[in-house]
Amino acid sequence: MAGTGVRRFLVFAIVLFAAAIKADPAAGQCDFDWKPGQGLPGLNGYVNALTTWDPDGNGPQQELLIAGGNFTIAGDAEANDIAAWDGNSWQPLGSGITGGGVPDPEVCALTVYNGELVVGGVFTIGWRKGIARWDGTSWQSFSSGMNGWVDALTVYNGELIAGGQFTTAGGVDANYIARWDGSFWHTLGNGVNNTVFALTVYNGQLIAGGRFTTAGGVSAKYIARWDGSNWQTLGSGMSDGVYTLTVYNGELIAGGSFTTAGGIATSRIARWDGSNWQTLGSGMGGYVEALTVYDGELIAGGRFTTAGGVATNYIASWNGSSWQTLGSGMGGWVYAVTGYNSELIAGGAFTTAGGVAANKIARWDGTSWHTLGMGSGMNNKVYALTVYEGELIAGGLFTSASGVTTNRIGRWDDSNWQSLSSGMNSTVYALTVYNGELTAGGYFTSAGGTDANYIARWDGSSWHGLGSGISGTVYALTVYNGEIIAGGSFTTAGGVDANYVARWDGSSWHSLASGMGGGSYPSVYALTVYDSELIAAGQFIVAGGTDANYIAQWDGSSWQALDSGMDDLVYALTVYNGELIAGGNFTTAGGVDANHIARWDGSSWQSLGSGLNSSVSALIVYNGELIAGGGFTTAGGVDANCIARWDGSSWQPLGSGMGGDYPGPYVHALAVYNGELIAGGSFSTAGDEVSAYWARWGLTEVYTGDLNHDCAVDGLDLGWLVERWLDEDCLYNGWC
Repeated sequence: MAGTGVRRFLVFAIVLFAAAIKADPAAGQCDFDWKPGQGLPGLNGYVNALTTWDPDGNGPQQELLIAGGNFTIAGDAEANDIAAWDGNSWQPLGSGITGGGVPDPEVCALTVYNGELVVGGVFTIGWRKGIARWDGTSWQSFSSGMNGWVDALTVYNGELIAGGQFTTAGGVDANYIARWDGSFWHTLGNGVNNTVFALTVYNGQLIAGGRFTTAGGVSAKYIARWDGSNWQTLGSGMSDGVYTLTVYNGELIAGGSFTTAGGIATSRIARWDGSNWQTLGSGMGGYVEALTVYDGELIAGGRFTTAGGVATNYIASWNGSSWQTLGSGMGGWVYAVTGYNSELIAGGAFTTAGGVAANKIARWDGTSWHTLGMGSGMNNKVYALTVYEGELIAGGLFTSASGVTTNRIGRWDDSNWQSLSSGMNSTVYALTVYNGELTAGGYFTSAGGTDANYIARWDGSSWHGLGSGISGTVYALTVYNGEIIAGGSFTTAGGVDANYVARWDGSSWHSLASGMGGGSYPSVYALTVYDSELIAAGQFIVAGGTDANYIAQWDGSSWQALDSGMDDLVYALTVYNGELIAGGNFTTAGGVDANHIARWDGSSWQSLGSGLNSSVSALIVYNGELIAGGGFTTAGGVDANCIARWDGSSWQPLGSGMGGDYPGPYVHALAVYNGELIAGGSFSTAGDEVSAYWARWGLTEVYTGDLNHDCAVDGLDLGWLVERWLDEDCLYNGWC
């Protein structure tokens, strides 16, 4: 029967390809590039400041919400550290805050002055330092700006006030605070003696808060008031820093890291009634970073998890007598809050709001939290990729994809991301397919609500553990001799001693000799099969009692070294042109210079050209070429941002590679799916396309029937299809 089925298939395939060749006799040069990608729900970095700005005042244009911080993507748009939300979508403001030589620029403060948006922070735009204004079309200067960064902005008596870590403004001495009269910068008295973090206006006076202890030469602990000509104290001040200020119910509200105000225990938040400091309930269980007034209540955000003894998770409301929660709060710190379109907006370092995926910014409608801009991709890093039952599988740190809650693992059906049950409770680092099931490894302890210690299997409908699991993080998975091999930072598997590597025979866990060891933090980061032997690599110097620097081979009964190994960590393995390829943080292999990548021909290590200039974390073969991904910026001396291809003799870039994400873009995982190269990691752009955390590289024009990607439909494609069908490789790699 099987033979008859194959013959019938061959006849069908020949007819199919004859029709394809007749219908589309393509031939020519293959053009590959990055495909249009997906944005994300919210922003790809933290938010420090929020404000509203109407570009035309009382004109017909809609008021905008402005977010500033440290990010490069807002929804589906590239936006360097500042972006505008019009109620439906995110938009950039010119080229944004690009640094001008500052290694990690960010926006720290926002306000509106004379109808223009004013931005303060850590940046240089042209020769404008720390402060700039957006007139609706382009960025403009305030004289020569400051000699340090700007943390706070407000308007007082028709002048712009800036506070921060600078000591000069426009070339004039200005100790940490200065005023702009529309033409020039001026001092406020002789300033204060340390950083100003917060500014507001209360009872006709300018209020400044920060890390200072004197103002105008007068003792003023962390808070002071300027009456237009002199600095004055507010009682005896605070016991520590003031980070945020606002006015509520006719009183001045201060938040920060202090625990007393005016000598009274206040726990990080206090109110000034005009003559004395008072408490707001029992205060907060952590630092207060942001304050605003919304719907008649005081809103506080920060690093606290309780307010007035009530669990609040980084944000809370004060109704005049007690602290209340806003839903279930946020999944991380809140740095900024404001009102927009009758809703409360919160920004910070969180990735969830009220249990909903909301990257760094969210809106509260009075009842529940929502995202600002769905985006269509993932909301966090991808660490692992594979193909299972014709679908692309991704694992990582993300909790949503295509607006669907995925919790660290999802499947792509060629149009949308879908969940695999309720996903995992923590990060997924490794994926493989075994016995027709998907296997995932990582840092999680439950999968689909089922106990699954660091490893689990998906049978197509539900998750299951593999015995009692493993005792620590799983970083690598492969299949060898009909068994699953797991590598990681664990020391036991299924209760059996298994130092950093173990095998699962389908029913129980076993060790591989004495496993790995040596060094401060031994671990296995990569696994593959080469020349019928298992190869393990990572951070170890001993394998089965044998010296093996960062890489070793298992012949089924014992571990052996591969020459003298590497001089540093190995993160990735694959096989290319009959040779073993290793990538990592090393610069020598077998004593030979090999910058972050090397090949093993069965007897010795050799370099691949001049290698790469930084770590390699992912390797795969695509269209007959070796693909390397990681944190590098050059390959073979050629610019290649995080991804490059080796054609057997030289390195080439894949377009302009990856961009975005501080401290830099990174490719952590690679896969081949539906004829395209898939990259996953920590990046926000691929080539000229916005691609949040995953991207696709492939033919710009696809020819029907061109299975081997030579831009021609001919008998070679038929041979390719038959070969993979007989090897059962067609379905596994998602080609059929």
